[in-house]
Amino acid sequence: MFRPLDLMEKNKVNDLSLTFRRLLVHCWKTINIEREYGTTRLYLLAIILFVLVFCFSYIAFSFNYTGRHIDRYLWLLFLVLPLIYPVHKFLHYIALFQYKKSLVFRFKIQYHFVPIIRMRLQSGIPKWSYVFALVTPFLVLNTVFIFGGFLVPGYAHYFSALLAYHCSICLMDFLYVKNLKSAPNNAIIEETPRGYEILVPLDF
Repeated sequence: MFRPLDLMEKNKVNDLSLTFRRLLVHCWKTINIEREYGTTRLYLLAIILFVLVFCFSYIAFSFNYTGRHIDRYLWLLFLVLPLIYPVHKFLHYIALFQYKKSLVFRFKIQYHFVPIIRMRLQSGIPKWSYVFALVTPFLVLNTVFIFGGFLVPGYAHYFSALLAYHCSICLMDFLYVKNLKSAPNNAIIEETPRGYEILVPLDF
């Protein structure tokens, strides 16, 4: 008569399954953006990206606008800004919804006041599924901000600030996509304590 597996037995089965899968693939590359660039350099790049995006988008939104820019709803800007990061993460989650059973969320505070939300996949997923999940927030939110900036140029400075802030949040996603684009199309992306491993099936 069969009995349900307890937690320890389930962990052993999962470990054996992981070991068996690793016998069929080899690690093509390991990516750890924070270790490669360093936290200080990443923050500096994010600030530079923010300034560049704000300047260019503000010029683009205001190019054919001859009226005055309005500051009537400044409180709304400060209300929306803190919501961009959790919405960004939520869009990552939506893009990975079919893998929700292997997703684990972790929250931490960095530098005593910066909240960080981390999502970790406990199983590997195809390269292009992972790339799609990385670019989804960029495509969705930035489309909204760009559309708003051109539609309501009187608030171009608001939409430029939102767009620039979100692009700085997307910096890590850009860097991961940059590393992933040269990986083989049949690669599997798996998260480990060392970073993201790009696994490629062995040819027999």
